[in-house]
Amino acid sequence: MKRTILGGLCAVLALAVGVAPAAQSAAAASPAPAVGDEFPAASMTAAYATAPCSTSGPSSADASLATSLNSRLSGTMDGYMTAYRVSCARKVVQAVQARGLAERAAVIAVTTTIVESTIQNVAEKVDHTSLGLFQQQDSWGSESQRLDPTWATNAFLNKMISLYPNNSWASEPIGEVCQRVQVSAYPDRYQGQASDGQIIVDALWTPPAVSVYGVLADGRLTYSEIESGTGRRLKTVLSEEPLGFTPKALATLNYNTLLVTSTAGDLHRVNIITNKTGVAFEKPSRIKVGGWTHTQLSYDGHGSLYGINSVGELLRYDVTSTKPTGDNIVNGTRIGGGFVLKTMTTTGQDWILGTTADGRLLSYKINGAGSWSSGELKDSTWQGMTHLVSPGAGIYYGRTSNGALHRYLDQDPYDRDGSDLIGQGTVDDSGWTQTLLSAQPFAN
Repeated sequence: MKRTILGGLCAVLALAVGVAPAAQSAAAASPAPAVGDEFPAASMTAAYATAPCSTSGPSSADASLATSLNSRLSGTMDGYMTAYRVSCARKVVQAVQARGLAERAAVIAVTTTIVESTIQNVAEKVDHTSLGLFQQQDSWGSESQRLDPTWATNAFLNKMISLYPNNSWASEPIGEVCQRVQVSAYPDRYQGQASDGQIIVDALWTPPAVSVYGVLADGRLTYSEIESGTGRRLKTVLSEEPLGFTPKALATLNYNTLLVTSTAGDLHRVNIITNKTGVAFEKPSRIKVGGWTHTQLSYDGHGSLYGINSVGELLRYDVTSTKPTGDNIVNGTRIGGGFVLKTMTTTGQDWILGTTADGRLLSYKINGAGSWSSGELKDSTWQGMTHLVSPGAGIYYGRTSNGALHRYLDQDPYDRDGSDLIGQGTVDDSGWTQTLLSAQPFAN
């Protein structure tokens, strides 16, 4: 496809029962690292002895992903991702997910390996006694432990968690967390690699169940869980009470926080108390009065709220709190005009996806005011979609006017090319009767 560059559910569904996976814990020790010099990460072509990260070795999927990543990275790893490096990053991400930690923990860990070892399981002591992906010295553990990517990642995570109790690492700058754990002689090197760390983790993160909030015509909220791999809906539950105002656009910030605009132009925050057997919420808080005439609203999971207003302007806002007040939604930036999208959702950090009335499916990378790039994924057939939602990871859901929810997988959601977009059938053939739908971003 062509690219252009431009400056309630029905009550019967509510009876479905969901299953929540249990988080696993790791038993790795948490030694104090010794201060040492940085591994010479800039030497991208140096031939260091390395140990395998996966017992089966890199796969063909790792090689394919390396090629894709090399077209998107911009830091040290730009052009240097290999199947081997992908296999090593994959082990780091899997170790984080096995502990039930958020995606940001994996970004912190992978960013650290970019700087410390250029994502190689270095098996020779190039820098004093340091070994492995994280260049951990003797005080961390035995040689075999430090060369085990899972053990090494858990040792890193244990130190991080001990230094940042109550998950405070999740709100600190990535580079600062890396440095505090590693105690590097070069503290400024990490933050510059965080963007690439995010891109690599986004590509490797195994999505959990997809959480979808909705609003019925009578103002009641719905919550559904969909198994990301199979498309099987795990559960749907409803609220007993309506919102108390007429909603116009809906964005999910995180598991228990929604932003909803009203037909009066106000912005409300809705705190979810529970969505286990029903949806219970606190009385909505009106955090912005007037001016919120957005017909579309979506949060990208990385601090940016996107909206399209009634005259087709795309706007971006910074969200600086997980429970924002009006003072935490700031820096409204006009990206551009002419965004006459029938549906709109975010698919990743500063990426949006939308359909038009004539059936086109469009993908946009947003750079800033007056600057974006776009691609036409499909040139027709999407005019029947009344709602479009995505949690990220290339997973898209489209609802049609007859209440069916279709699912799609975009194998590379950031190439602005629809040739790898695959239809994966329906979640349900009918029953999705909400007037608004929004998916929780995987990053939150």
